[in-house]
Amino acid sequence: MVLKATPITLEQLKRKEAAQLEANVQGETREVSARAVEARAVEARAVEARAVEARAVEARAVEARAVEARAAEARAVEARAVEARAAAARAAEARAAAARAAEARA
Repeated sequence: MVLKATPITLEQLKRKEAAQLEANVQGETREVSARAVEARAVEARAVEARAVEARAVEARAVEARAVEARAAEARAVEARAVEARAAAARAAEARAAAARAAEARA
């Protein structure tokens, strides 16, 4: 196989090199642009993940406040029940004392 060299002028060589350089620059520009797009996508996913986590934290805080409110209400109900039982016991004791006093007078 015989290879034949085609003569090329200096101007043609410069144009060829300039075209190759331009192609390389465009390729690098596309790569940089693609990396920038990917970096923005990664950042957007990170921002969304932080937002999801923040909503989850807030939901847990709301639930904890609701649990505490229910516990406080339960303690208040229990305190009222204890007071009612104590009042009933005092009333029963007063009735018993009154009955004993009435028997003692009779």
